[in-house]
Amino acid sequence: MRITQLTLSTPEPKELKRFYGEQIGFPEIPAVSESDGFAFQAGHTRVTIIPGDRDARYHFAFNVYPDQLSTAIEWAHDRGLELLHSQEDKGILVDFPNWWAKSIYFFDPAGNIVEIIARGGVGPIGNTTKFSAKSLIGVSEIGIVTGDVPAMREWIATVHGVQPFSRHENTDTFSAMGDDHGLLLLVNTGRNWFMGNFDAQHFPLAIEGETEGKPFKMILP
Repeated sequence: MRITQLTLSTPEPKELKRFYGEQIGFPEIPAVSESDGFAFQAGHTRVTIIPGDRDARYHFAFNVYPDQLSTAIEWAHDRGLELLHSQEDKGILVDFPNWWAKSIYFFDPAGNIVEIIARGGVGPIGNTTKFSAKSLIGVSEIGIVTGDVPAMREWIATVHGVQPFSRHENTDTFSAMGDDHGLLLLVNTGRNWFMGNFDAQHFPLAIEGETEGKPFKMILP
């Protein structure tokens, strides 16, 4: 499953435009208009950020090839990103053995929890040029907050064709839909965000992508 377009809202569009453009280094692409926010290209994903609720906060992740994780950490430090320590204070690298993945996390200026994740299921890239924002493969996770995780899980599977992640055991409070290339994380309202230390709440978002060669589009106002 691939997430090809992601639209989020923020109370700080100008600050995020500076952060993702100047500090991170994502190439900006045309948005509808300046008043509607801005857009940038992150690998195979077009990310659009528009003005919205002053409390809007999301969790999303970018995939990176597993043999580039160490250089991604160096790049993050060079870009002035303050990487979060794990909640068990085991350092900045968080291991997800069941998912064959390791991650680092940071907050952006709007308080979104941003993750860079290296998945063994994606495979190595081999020799490449110096790591940069262009090395990120695309958005690989987006958190969807809902009051009924099982109902949302069924709707996504039956209407949009995105199936449960094979290496995760879904529950009534947290579910993962998709695969190593793209995941929809369904989180129960009020559940504490991992690495975030605040409760998950729903804010508007739109997701477009493809799964098993078929396009899907969901708007969650």
